[in-house]
Amino acid sequence: MKSEDFFNASKYPNIKFKSTGFEKRGKNKYVVNGNLIIIKDVTKKVAIPFEVTRKMEHPMMKGTIILGLSFNTSLNRTDYGVGTGDWASDMVVGDNVDVAVNMELNKKG
Repeated sequence: MKSEDFFNASKYPNIKFKSTGFEKRGKNKYVVNGNLIIIKDVTKKVAIPFEVTRKMEHPMMKGTIILGLSFNTSLNRTDYGVGTGDWASDMVVGDNVDVAVNMELNKKG
């Protein structure tokens, strides 16, 4: 996946997301809008749905709040030039890639 045909990680070592805003879509459900930046020097506007899975006081760190988030989306790899050359056909590697990110944030106070 690090090869030139895919992510070309030696030339493009970072993938970045810069948010431009949030929208509430329901109880504990949101969408974060922004730009997915620098996958092979391509920037695309994306809207990524996420859910607040839990908010609670940290059981071992008094005065700290834990916030659980779950992000799930799908990206088309060809939009970013990922999987070129022998891998350009979707017969071996599908065009759509599912992306799932679960995170826990901690905040004092």
